[in-house]
Amino acid sequence: MARDRLLDRYDGLAEYLHFDPDDEHFAVELVSDVEPVIERNKALYTEGDGFGASREWKRVASFPPIIREITKQIWGADPFASGNEELLRRLLNDPDLRHFRTAPGRI
Repeated sequence: MARDRLLDRYDGLAEYLHFDPDDEHFAVELVSDVEPVIERNKALYTEGDGFGASREWKRVASFPPIIREITKQIWGADPFASGNEELLRRLLNDPDLRHFRTAPGRI
């Protein structure tokens, strides 16, 4: 299947519809360029420990919207929703997603 039609663009995501008329199958694909987020996160990671000027809050990660969509599909739940703090902790500590971290340490 080739990209047949762009359905929508939102939050840095592009949504494509793929349709195979011979088999009468279709698929929806979400596409996003995460490289700018990764580059920004690397810069923030090397700048300091993640704390703001007042040291009241600490930024530990920044995820592009497509990560939320992927984790909802894989885990069947939104790790960013209230009540899913354990899923969010799992996401934040996943070594495969370390490029989305903006500060060192485990959560």
